[in-house]
Amino acid sequence: MGSASTHFERLTRCCMKCRISQFLDKTIEIEKAGVARVAIPFHGDLTQNAGFLHAAMLFEVADTAGFMAANSMEETYSVLTVDYHINLIRPVRHEGILATSEVVTAGKTIYVTRSDVYSDSGKLVAAGQGTYTVSGIRLCDLDGYDD
Repeated sequence: MGSASTHFERLTRCCMKCRISQFLDKTIEIEKAGVARVAIPFHGDLTQNAGFLHAAMLFEVADTAGFMAANSMEETYSVLTVDYHINLIRPVRHEGILATSEVVTAGKTIYVTRSDVYSDSGKLVAAGQGTYTVSGIRLCDLDGYDD
């Protein structure tokens, strides 16, 4: 394939074409192979009854960051989440969130990542671990990858 930066740009563009990414106004950055960051700004429509950011948003940024970290190391096929465990540490109110993720184990077909989620004020709000498998879905067949 091409250079790592080209793969990172293609992967980011592909992920940003997803409707959920656009709806959440995400930002995605692949720092280097195996390390990614995903953020979403605060939006009142993403809260639960007590006014806290819904926990699904913490899961979403952590899993997406893990996916991006894992797929940054796989240049031919898309990876898929097969397991994700998250610990919710504290609620978030009126702040956006940022997940940082790093691949901790890379095999031929399985990647394991660790993600930490922070509020805009820098507090650790969640920690997770994801397992991703290399699928048979070619990246070049995904909308946005080869645009």
